[in-house]
Amino acid sequence: MEEAPEGMNERAEFLQRIRTSLGRSEPVTAPVGDAPPARGPVDELAARVQTAEGLANGDADALMDALETSGEVSGWVVKRVPSAEEAGQYVLEVARDLEARSAVHSLHNVVRDALYGDLFSGTGIELVPVEVDRASEDAESESRATLRAAMASADLGITGVDYAIAETGTCVIIPATGSSRLVSLLPPVHIALIERGQVLPTLDELFTLRRRDFVDGAVRSYMNLITGPSRTADIEYKLVTGVHGPGEVHMVLIG
Repeated sequence: MEEAPEGMNERAEFLQRIRTSLGRSEPVTAPVGDAPPARGPVDELAARVQTAEGLANGDADALMDALETSGEVSGWVVKRVPSAEEAGQYVLEVARDLEARSAVHSLHNVVRDALYGDLFSGTGIELVPVEVDRASEDAESESRATLRAAMASADLGITGVDYAIAETGTCVIIPATGSSRLVSLLPPVHIALIERGQVLPTLDELFTLRRRDFVDGAVRSYMNLITGPSRTADIEYKLVTGVHGPGEVHMVLIG
C-alpha cells in the first residue's frame, strides 16, 4: 500500500490533535448533507469551500486553542478574552504600558466594537482611523499623505483580521477599505483582534477560500500573512526584530 506524502501525514496529525481536543473520534470534516458527488472543478471547489468553512465554524473552540499555542510559539503575545469590550480594555492596557501618544486603527467591525464609546477619553492618546489602503501610493493626495504620516508616527496599530491559521500562528489581512496593510506594518507595535469562526486549520483552507474569491471575481492583488514580529538577520546572521515591521505583536482571541 502506497504511503501518504509526509506533508499530508503532518496535516492529518494536526487535524487529529484538534479532533482529540474536541473529544471526537470521527474525521474533522464539514458535513455535506445530501448533496450529490462533486462533478468537475467548480463543484469540487464548492465542496472544498464548504469543508473549510465548516471546519472554521464547527471546530472554532479547538482551532482557537490551537492558534493560542502556535501564536505563542511564533512570537505573538496572546490574550484570550470573552468579548470585544474586554479586547478594548486590553488594547487600552497595552497602550498605557507603552506610554503611547497615538494609535491608528483599521475599520474592521471588531475594532469598532472594541474601541467603543469614550474608551480612550481622557487618556491623552490620539486614536486615528485609517480608511484607505493605498495611503503610500499617491503622492498627490494630501489626505493619503497625512494618513501615512499618522501611521508612521503612531506608537500602536490595531486591526482585525480576515483569517488566522491555527497551524502556523499566522494572521491574514486582505487589504481593502477599512483594513490598510500599513496599520499593521508601520507602527512598532501591532495588535490583531481575532473572532471565533475566523480561524482556519491550515494554509490549505486559506488558499481554497482565496481560490473561491478568485473564481467569484472578488480576489484582490495581495494579502498580508503575519507570523509573529518582524525578523531580519544581519550579515553575521544575528536575528534582529522590528527592522521591517513591528517588533512587538499582540494576538487577542475573542470568544
